[in-house]
Amino acid sequence: MIQLIDTIITIFLRDLIPHNSFFEPVFSFLSLNGFSLAIWVAIIIITTIIEEIHHPGIQKRDKKFIFYFILIFCIQLITVNYVLKPLIHRPRPFQPPRDFIASSTFDHPIIPINTCPADFSFPSGHAATAFTAAFVLSYFDKKRRWFYYLIAVFISFSRIYLGCHYFFDVVFGGLIGSLITWITLKVKYPITKRV
Repeated sequence: MIQLIDTIITIFLRDLIPHNSFFEPVFSFLSLNGFSLAIWVAIIIITTIIEEIHHPGIQKRDKKFIFYFILIFCIQLITVNYVLKPLIHRPRPFQPPRDFIASSTFDHPIIPINTCPADFSFPSGHAATAFTAAFVLSYFDKKRRWFYYLIAVFISFSRIYLGCHYFFDVVFGGLIGSLITWITLKVKYPITKRV
């Protein structure tokens, strides 16, 4: 039943925006063929340059940001890609289910637009990375938090639009990335304190 609901929501969201020569390249770029971290690295570089113009010299805050970004990203990457995905074994929307009964009746309407990874689907690594990056950036740069979360939402949506993930893969990926970030910052650098 949950699978059916997830599929219906996924198809609805996937078809919400037209699939054409404008939107497909845009959402493919946001996914960067599985390497959306490059978008966040570019955002960090641009943000750092802007901060450097306003506050010359490497600040203590900048060092903490870089340390926590790398630490949290590594924890999230290991948790999602090397623990949860292999443990849950959920096939991607375009792959047949792994059990015989479901696979014998497999007639799936979701066909990927772009090249999608062949690994497991749940949770979405793109969504986890996007919300990890947005959370860390927002924690250290509150002025632009709306921008960071907007990028995270677009990257996450791109995975549904391209047919690489189900809706719940993306939602739980975002929640897991946010939770890992919150816990790590809470333990290592209490949320109530500010630099």
